[in-house]
Amino acid sequence: MAENEFDPLLGKIIRIDTEHHKLPVFGKLIAVSDQFLTIERADGRITIIRRKAVLAADPVKNQIARID
Repeated sequence: MAENEFDPLLGKIIRIDTEHHKLPVFGKLIAVSDQFLTIERADGRITIIRRKAVLAADPVKNQIARID
């Protein structure tokens, strides 16, 4: 698979703003595919987000967190 804009964020704790929610989603980016991003939330839940719905994805300043 060709490198894409989310590959540098893989394995980092990120903030994702989506077009369908007012509040951002925080979690560790654990997988990137052609259509979806998979993040692991702080409580261990896995969330799959459609790439088309992502407005912005940025790493958080403090990468030290409860997610390992």
